[in-house]
Amino acid sequence: MKLSAIIVTYFPEMDELVKNIISCINDVDKIIIWENTPSASLKEAKELAVFKEKLVFSGTGENVGIASALNYGVNWSIENDYTHILTLDQDSYFEDGVLTKYKDLVEQQTDKKIGIFGINPISGGHYLYEPAHEIKEVADTITSGSIIPLHIFRECGLFMDELFIDAVDYEFCYRINKLKGYKTVVFTDIVLKHKVGYVTKSKWGFKTDNYSAFRTYFIVRNHIIIWKRYPDIFPRSYKKVLIKTHIASRVVKVIIAESDKVKKIKAIIIGAIHGLKGKLGYYKIR
Repeated sequence: MKLSAIIVTYFPEMDELVKNIISCINDVDKIIIWENTPSASLKEAKELAVFKEKLVFSGTGENVGIASALNYGVNWSIENDYTHILTLDQDSYFEDGVLTKYKDLVEQQTDKKIGIFGINPISGGHYLYEPAHEIKEVADTITSGSIIPLHIFRECGLFMDELFIDAVDYEFCYRINKLKGYKTVVFTDIVLKHKVGYVTKSKWGFKTDNYSAFRTYFIVRNHIIIWKRYPDIFPRSYKKVLIKTHIASRVVKVIIAESDKVKKIKAIIIGAIHGLKGKLGYYKIR
């Protein structure tokens, strides 16, 4: 396996990001860092100077979305004869030895119909799956921590640029399954430390996602779009989460406990309308 990694940054906490990069750099052949913001570049981080031969920096200083940035890493890796790519969020990391074990498990698999290898994320002390020594077939897995053979992109296309952010990972899982019958699997004992959203506790005691209006729009719109596009694959549990959590409950929580209320409510409404109409691409709530 010749493994590259792509990390997309967006106003990162620099010290945390540097530590996360260092935690995996010895287990990959190259790390591509796409900087989606005009903030201070990681190139200036002294701690990374010793690893400069293993780092590729890119980005335009503007937010091009997660899909475009990931696709840059995929295309760079294909052009430079890599076999697999690891996709990582800026605030995710593997503890010592875990990525080494993960790579070994991937290389041991003989099933040619596995299109995506995924991990078991832990956030806020909660695992997504009960950790066990097993490989589990799933409908989808998150971007962060996924290892994807690069031939999958040649056969099924790149990440869907038009989604911009949110549900890009799910859409790719569903598409490769629908087009070529490729499976998504997770190793439940390969744990990735992972942060989810901007969850805050209100003064009334309940928690709220507290996503920006910008992010709220894409969450609602894109999940509706992939529901319509892959109705038989999109899990029923996600349909419930979309309607109950991201739309109905979120409206109530925004009104009671979040700031920027009008803009966020508009984001939910417009996101739902655009999702039903199939509108794609960048959009900013005004």
